[in-house]
Amino acid sequence: MPPIILPRRTLHRFRTVAKKHLGLKARDQGPPVRIDADADAEGGTRLTAVGPDGRGVSLLLPGDRPPAGLVLPYALLADAGAAKGGDVHLSEADGDAVVANWDEKGVPRSVRGALEKQARDRAASFAPPAVEEYHDPGPGFAAALRPACEVTDAESTRYALGCVRLDPHAGRIEATDSHHLLIARGFTFSFDKPILLPAPHVLSTASLRGEEALVAFLPGGKSAGLAVLQCGDWSIWSPEARDARFPDLDRVVPGGEGKASVMLSAADAAFLADRLDRLPGAGADRRSVTLEIADDTLLIRAAEEGGAPVELTTADSDVRGAAICVADRRFVARALSAGCTQWVLNGPEEPVRCDAPAGDGQPGTTVVFATLAGDPVPADGAVRLTAEGPASAVPATTVTPMKRPATQMPANRLNGSPAEPTATNGHAANGHAANGHAANGHAAADPEALLDRATALQATLADAAAEAKGLAADLRRLKRRDRLVSSALGSLKRLGSLTA
Repeated sequence: MPPIILPRRTLHRFRTVAKKHLGLKARDQGPPVRIDADADAEGGTRLTAVGPDGRGVSLLLPGDRPPAGLVLPYALLADAGAAKGGDVHLSEADGDAVVANWDEKGVPRSVRGALEKQARDRAASFAPPAVEEYHDPGPGFAAALRPACEVTDAESTRYALGCVRLDPHAGRIEATDSHHLLIARGFTFSFDKPILLPAPHVLSTASLRGEEALVAFLPGGKSAGLAVLQCGDWSIWSPEARDARFPDLDRVVPGGEGKASVMLSAADAAFLADRLDRLPGAGADRRSVTLEIADDTLLIRAAEEGGAPVELTTADSDVRGAAICVADRRFVARALSAGCTQWVLNGPEEPVRCDAPAGDGQPGTTVVFATLAGDPVPADGAVRLTAEGPASAVPATTVTPMKRPATQMPANRLNGSPAEPTATNGHAANGHAANGHAANGHAAADPEALLDRATALQATLADAAAEAKGLAADLRRLKRRDRLVSSALGSLKRLGSLTA
C-alpha cells in the first residue's frame, strides 16, 4: 500500500479540533484516528475520530490520492503534526503499527505508533453519520451558536445547562448558565421537536471560527439521536441529551418597559465595548460594575479600593427613566458583543434585559443577566469618560488596560483594543517602526515564516486555554467534594453527641 502524504499542519489542525470537541486533556487519552484516501466518489482524503460517548469529528481533504487506509494512534498526531509547513509520510509497518516520516529543518525525523487489535477494529468502523441532506438554518446561525456555547455550564446537574437548545417551533437558539442567558431568534430547523445539543465549543477554534454551519438531525429510535454540524470541510456530531431537562427561559425574561431603558447609538455601543474591560477593578473576584440610568445618560462605573471611581457615559443615546444596579462586567460585555442596543433596567434586585433587533442578515438576540448583591459605586468624585473623548481635567493615564483574570461566577442567579502606542522617535513602543519596517534596519522577516509562527502561537494559546478551563472544572469538583465530606463529618459528630 502506498504511503499517505499529508501536510503536517493538517494533522495539527485535526488534533486541535478533535481535542476540543471530544473533551480530551492528555494526548494519550484520544481515540484512534482513521485515515482514508480516495474517501468518496469525488476523491479526497478523510480523517475521522470518534469518542467513546459517540461524539465525533471528521475532516475531508480535497484532491486525488492513491486509494489507501490507515488507523493511527491519536498520540501520533502530536508527534508528526505541526503548525509549520512540510509534509508527513504515513505508512503501515508490521501490520499493527504506523510509521510517520518527515523532514524538520533538513533533519529527517521518524516516529512509530502501534495500536492494540481491539482499538484498530473499533476504528475500522469510524465514519461520519450518513446524512442525506443538510439544512441551512439561516444567516448568522454559526455566529449566534458560538456565543451561546459560552453561556453554558457543564457542571450543572439539575438541568442540562451544558447544552444549547435548538427550538424548531420558535426558531431559536437558547442557552443559560443560571446567571445569564442568551436567546437568538430567526432560524429554521428541519427537525420537528426541540433538541438539546451538547455545546459545540469547537466552533470557536481557529479552524472552524470563520465557517458557517449546516445542521442535520438523525433520530435514534429508542436511543439518542445524533445532531450533526457541517462546517466547510469539517463534520462534527454529538448525541442529543435526550432525557435531560432544560429550564423555561421565557419565565425569567423580564417583560415591559422596566424602570429605565436606553437605546444605544452605534458610537456609544462601540465606545462602551472598547473601554469596559479597562475600567478599574478588573482583577476583582466578581469584576462588578455599577449600571446607572440617570439624567438622560447611561453610566457604567467602577472603582478600585483607594482609587477614584471611573465611569463611562453615553453621549447621544436615547435614554428614559432612572434606575441603578450592580452587575458582572463579563455579562455586560456579552450583551455588547451580541449587538444588544436596547437595554432595560428594573432595579437592584431584578435582571437586566438587553435586546439586539434582527436585521442586515443578523438574528434577533436577547441577553438577560442577574444583578449582583452589594452597594453601587458612588458617583462622587468620579472621572467621566464619554464617546467624544475624556474630560479635559482627566489625566491621560487615568484609565489603563487591565489583564483579564480567571473567570468566576457571580453570587446571584436568574429567577475592542486601543491603538498601539508610538514613541516620539517615530518607532512604535514595542521596538518596531511605525511604517512597518524593522526598527533595527534589517530586512523584514519572511511573511510565510511569520504566518507559521503566528499560527503555532495561536494553536498553543488555544490549547492552554482549554487546559486552564479543564483545570478550573476539576478544582470546582474537588471543592464540591470537600464540602460534602465536611458536611458528612459534621453530621456524624452531631449524631455521636446525640447517642452519647
